[in-house]
Amino acid sequence: MENLTEKLNIFSELVLRDAAQKRDELIAAVENERSERLTQKENEFLQRAYDEIQSTIAEAKKESNSKLLRAQLDAKKQLLIKREQIVDDVMNEAERKLRGFCQSADYEKWFKDLVNKALFEVGKGTKTVYISPDDLKFKPWIEDIVDTAKITVEPAQEHDFLGGVRIYNSSRRISVDYSFGEMLAEQKEKFLRENSAMLN
Repeated sequence: MENLTEKLNIFSELVLRDAAQKRDELIAAVENERSERLTQKENEFLQRAYDEIQSTIAEAKKESNSKLLRAQLDAKKQLLIKREQIVDDVMNEAERKLRGFCQSADYEKWFKDLVNKALFEVGKGTKTVYISPDDLKFKPWIEDIVDTAKITVEPAQEHDFLGGVRIYNSSRRISVDYSFGEMLAEQKEKFLRENSAMLN
């Protein structure tokens, strides 16, 4: 009987040792799985946090770029408005001075030289000479110019003609425009073209 008890004790001991080993393995496996799940969840939370931070940074950059672009466009608009004001002021002052020149003693000689130059440039043929209504006092002088064809003098209809001359040769279909209005328009266009690089 002693032998049987001893065998039972040994068997119980083996069974308990085996159960303890399985218990330890099971606890280790559970602990390992818990640790892996924890790590996985931490990584998910970290990735989500990183993605949110990156999204916030991208949104902030986009908003910052948008504000910068708006500020640049506003500055450019203000510069264009200021440039137009300056050009208008300069052109108005030039127009005022040209009107003064038309009333001066020097204007008559300058005007006659300009008419002769323009007549030469359009060449021979029937011509119409357009002048400012204020310059109609020179009409008899122009009509008396010796030419191979008829010269007709008419007042220009444009408000900004101011002075100078425009001649159209209907025989050759050639015209030259030395009116103050045209000269001012050319100067304005040249100024705007030369200064447009500042806005780019």
